[in-house]
Amino acid sequence: MPKRKRSNHTAHFGDHAQKRAARAGPQTLTLDTLVTQNGHENENAGPIVSNGGDSANEGAIDQSSIAHPRSPPNTQSAEDITQHPSCTASSSLSVVDPPRSDNLHEPELSDLLDFTSASTDALITHRFECIASALLHEYYLLVISGDTRNNYEILEVEFYLKAADVHDDPFTHGSEEQRYSGQWYFHRVPRRSKDPTASQTAASGYRGGTRKGLDLTMGAPPVRTSPYFAPSAQSIPCEPLIRGGVLLRTIRRVSDAKVISGPSLLVDEVLRTSGAASIAELLATKWGGDISAFPVVAPAACGLQLTRRAAAPATRPQVYRSPRIGLDLSSPEIPADGARQLAHPRVVFVGLPYRYFVHPHLLTANGRGQTLLGVYDACTAAEPHEDDAQLSREVVRLTGLKDATVQKYLGEHRAGLQGGSLKPFLGVAGKGASASPTTFMRLMGTLRRLQRLDGADKE
Repeated sequence: MPKRKRSNHTAHFGDHAQKRAARAGPQTLTLDTLVTQNGHENENAGPIVSNGGDSANEGAIDQSSIAHPRSPPNTQSAEDITQHPSCTASSSLSVVDPPRSDNLHEPELSDLLDFTSASTDALITHRFECIASALLHEYYLLVISGDTRNNYEILEVEFYLKAADVHDDPFTHGSEEQRYSGQWYFHRVPRRSKDPTASQTAASGYRGGTRKGLDLTMGAPPVRTSPYFAPSAQSIPCEPLIRGGVLLRTIRRVSDAKVISGPSLLVDEVLRTSGAASIAELLATKWGGDISAFPVVAPAACGLQLTRRAAAPATRPQVYRSPRIGLDLSSPEIPADGARQLAHPRVVFVGLPYRYFVHPHLLTANGRGQTLLGVYDACTAAEPHEDDAQLSREVVRLTGLKDATVQKYLGEHRAGLQGGSLKPFLGVAGKGASASPTTFMRLMGTLRRLQRLDGADKE
């Protein structure tokens, strides 16, 4: 895996974009320009909240867009970051400011999911931001079952992508079902074969119980079938290894504002509203094998798709970022110490802010530590605070957590920033560290300090 230059975790992604905007003035790129330049998972605002047991806050805040607490793995000039109509520089913390036009026919989201030409970490991270903003602000998840239509807001997503020689995220499933973008992928039991193109064995069916999950795939553009050409003529030779997905973690039903939180309960909701007893029945019988998130024909009697909201809200909720839920450093492959330890892919990726969410006060039942850290990072980056007490009060207001709880978790984070090693978080001792807010916060503080020191040594 190529070495990545680490930046101080308090830096903003928007810094380079703001400087570029000041020099060059406003720019507008068409979708054609985007495709020309860019070409390319792990495993609440309503009265009713349903929370899953997956390991997997709303207030009067700045509603502009995405808060950026830290820099991506590579620091890169803005000239190298492809802009998209959904992603323009702003004077706030955001590098993503989704369009407010009435043009609902541009398939920009489906094009953004094609990662075949995303050649750097910075481009990939920027693309994640654009996709997250679109999903959280502009689209509904629509479940169709006969004459019944159920729309859901998407409140929380996580990104997982494995791109050969560019973005080798070890926490990504990398399944063959994630090969083509813009499709639905239900999590499967890992294959016995290391060959990603191998057929599923009888034992490697869909995840069940609390391990279920649903992704919107990222990868190569989907293959379009035609009665006029043989399948072999439509294949892409020497296709790079690109597999990934946007894990849907939390949704809110529009009809009654019920929040369904957790990947497994989210899948249960799709099954329930579709009248299916299992994922296999849903795919084969209800959907007839159609797994496209952007169907090009009229909706079938039963299906799941992403649909544009008829109108954008007057104010858009701020999008926060945090490390993903359910990840740890328990793999025996991680070196015990030294530079090789910090360069290990699991150490590099475990703390990256690839989880995007809105309304943090609804998301503290699952991933409480991750939600608090994302809000804390956004608050520290947004504006100076007179003292730690003022900062803590703001975090309390946005998350809905008790002051004592916030103080306890932030204390663990400060302790990690001040000293210690990763040893307590490695191997068997580190199993499930992400599930404990206190352990997770200390791990993140420790990791940030070590990565900052390692980056300083390399400069």
